[in-house]
Amino acid sequence: MKVLIVDDEKHVREAVRYFVPWEKHGIKDIYEATNGQEAIAIILEQQPAIVFTDMRMPLVDGAELLEWLHGHAPHTKTIVISGYQDFNYVKPAIVYGGMDYLLKPLNSRQLIEAAERAFQLWQEEKRERERVCRQNIQLNVLRPLYWDKVLSDLVSGNASFPELEVSLSAEFGMSRKADRCRVAVCSLQAGGCRLLQRFQGDVQLASFVLANVCNEIMAPHRSGYAFRCWQTGVDIAILSWDGVDKIEQQLHQMNESFQRVYGVQMEFGLSRVHAFPQGLQAAFEQARQGLSERNLLHKEGRIHLFREAARASGSEKDCAFQAPLEPLRIALLSGDPERMGRTVDEWAQHLSARTTLTEAGFNRLHEDLRSVFLRRNPEEEVHFELCYDEQGWFSLEGWREQLKAQLLRLTKESRLTQTPDSRLVLEIRDYLDQNYHQEMTLQHIAERFFVSRENISRKYKQVTEENLSDYLTRLRISKAKLLLQNTELRLAQIAELVGYEDEKYFSRVFKKATGQTPRDSRKG
Repeated sequence: MKVLIVDDEKHVREAVRYFVPWEKHGIKDIYEATNGQEAIAIILEQQPAIVFTDMRMPLVDGAELLEWLHGHAPHTKTIVISGYQDFNYVKPAIVYGGMDYLLKPLNSRQLIEAAERAFQLWQEEKRERERVCRQNIQLNVLRPLYWDKVLSDLVSGNASFPELEVSLSAEFGMSRKADRCRVAVCSLQAGGCRLLQRFQGDVQLASFVLANVCNEIMAPHRSGYAFRCWQTGVDIAILSWDGVDKIEQQLHQMNESFQRVYGVQMEFGLSRVHAFPQGLQAAFEQARQGLSERNLLHKEGRIHLFREAARASGSEKDCAFQAPLEPLRIALLSGDPERMGRTVDEWAQHLSARTTLTEAGFNRLHEDLRSVFLRRNPEEEVHFELCYDEQGWFSLEGWREQLKAQLLRLTKESRLTQTPDSRLVLEIRDYLDQNYHQEMTLQHIAERFFVSRENISRKYKQVTEENLSDYLTRLRISKAKLLLQNTELRLAQIAELVGYEDEKYFSRVFKKATGQTPRDSRKG
């Protein structure tokens, strides 16, 4: 607490300083002023908790100071010290919340009691303000989560609009006369999760940030609201209830903002116009279908309107995936890497001749692939993904290579468990995966697994067709790339985190492996 004593008589100020036990209450900052004008300047700068003030002073008197305090520092506690019992002097103290009115000459006991009451009340009110502040912070944190859940339930048909109409109007300025709506949705999984890399894979944080950007664009018009959606396959949903004809323009503005700030653009599915609120659920489903049925080969726009014809022709599109599935099943069962590679190449060539490939079709394909492989090896963890280029467009070439690598890895790991040498190599590789950041020599590995250095090298190469040192280097460089792209750590720190004590040596290894220096890789 800070204290201010305001009186044009020096001996009164000294008396207040002398009698009040400041140390008992931990008060060290005590300021003085000779009139209300000086007091106001000190109050603005120091914000004292307690003000002792005289009533009759030059320039600005006590009554004017009390009135000013009431309007500009309402939490400050005031104690009036005056030599007058005239009601005209007492009245301001009553009107503007003075705690006590003490008459001169000062009675030390009364002064101390008045000061301690003021100290106690200020501390109690301070604790209450802090409690309310903490409560408000919690509410502000929870409020977006609450509305995310409510609006997710509303668009999915699990909440009643009439029960929410009043609160929606109060919270978002939703017009009670709104009778049309459109819904747009997007998924952070589209576009190769490039934005997620910027947020270290934190979907909730990335969704929160993107929703805020969307709302900054929509807020001036109070035409809609973007929220984190709790429904499967959708991370952000945008409900537009006013100016539905402008939603496409707003989506373009959002993507411009994403591009400017994060270097990415999002894929949006957009519904047709529906009656509000009756058509809200249908609009949400249309937006989801517009996103999942978008043509991945179409690279001329990020906003995908719902089209009934596209959904109706889904079975025809699936034929593009199903036709080569049987040859791939046979290739998988054979366990022959070359045969699998040829089959995937033929499949990719077959798909490249199509004019339409949808995300929904690929997702169904991946489920079929997963079931085929799990039928062969139920214990394997299988996960297939789409592949995107630097601009966030789907890459059939990338998907082909990714699929071949995934199938080869899974088949190789299936073979690796068949012999003692294979199991040993798997254990070594798992150890490297967990400890790549430590100093790692062939002798160290040999001693850990009780095998000679020569045997370790030979067996690892026989089983994996790769040198152990090459695998460790590739692993470390892969981890270094992630750190370069997603952190601001210094090169020396990154080198140490991936197992290189010498920054210069790390840079040489990195450039040899990637063709770029670490600094160039970070810039790119």
